[in-house]
Amino acid sequence: MEFLEWINDELTILAEAFGETLTEQRQEIYCSGLADIRQDHLSVAFRRARYELKWFPKLAELRELAGAIPSVVDDGRPGPEEAWARMPKGARMEDDSIVWCEEERIAYGACRSLLLDGDQIGARMAFKERYEKELAEARYQGRPVQWTLTPGYDIEHRLTTLAAAVEAKRMTLESALDFVPGERQNDFVRRLPAAQGKGLLTGRVEKSPILPGLPGVLAKMQMEGTVPEELKPSSKLRQKKPSPELSPTEWRERRERAKAQLEFIKRSRNG
Repeated sequence: MEFLEWINDELTILAEAFGETLTEQRQEIYCSGLADIRQDHLSVAFRRARYELKWFPKLAELRELAGAIPSVVDDGRPGPEEAWARMPKGARMEDDSIVWCEEERIAYGACRSLLLDGDQIGARMAFKERYEKELAEARYQGRPVQWTLTPGYDIEHRLTTLAAAVEAKRMTLESALDFVPGERQNDFVRRLPAAQGKGLLTGRVEKSPILPGLPGVLAKMQMEGTVPEELKPSSKLRQKKPSPELSPTEWRERRERAKAQLEFIKRSRNG
C-alpha cells in the first residue's frame, strides 16, 4: 500500500510539472500499470520524464523509461493495439464470433456502448485504457491467460474463428467442436491444418468417445485414422446377421481373423 501511495505522489508531482489534471480513475490505472516495477527503477523513470519529455507521459512511456518494455512480456495475451484490432466493430457486431482473453472481454464491455453509438475514436480510447489496466493487474498478480469463445450468429465466421483458435492453441479441438453444429463439423475440420484434422473427415465428425478397455482403444484408433487395413471390417462383417451360405471352413477362418484382431488390439493397448 505504501508503494502505491508513493507512485500516486510521484504522479501528482509529474502532473504539476506538466500542468496536467489527473482524475482518480486515471491515477488508479497508472498505479496498477506501474506496480510491478521496482521502486528504484520507477524513481529514475519519473525523474527522466520530468527532464526529458515535453508532454505528460503515457503509461507505456513511463514503463519504457523504467526499463520495463511491454513488448518483452509474452504471457499469451495480445498487446493493446492488437487486442483492439481483434474486437467486433461492425454494424452487426452480434454476428461475429471471437475467442478472447478475460481482459479483452472486460475492456470490450467498457467500450461497447460507444461502438453502438458509432463513436469509434472514443471506443478505442476507452477500450485501450481499460485493457491496459486489466492487463497490468493480471500480469502483476501472475494470472495465467484464459481464453473463452463468445459465439456470433454468423456460422461461417464462427467456424473460421474456431479453426484459427485451435491452430493458435487457444482452444482444444474437443472444446471447439462443442460450438459446431453436427451438420457443419466436416466443414469446420476442413479449415484446420492437415495435422490437426487428420482422421476426422471419415463420415460424421465426432469427439472421441470415452470408452473403457479395448473398445476405447479401437475407438481412438478409428478417430485418428490409424486402424490397420487388416482390422477394418469387410462388407460381410458389417452385416447384422451371418450369411447362412458360409461353409464350416469359412466360419473357422472368420473366427481366426477375429482372434487375430483381438490380439492386435491387446498389443496396441500394452505398448
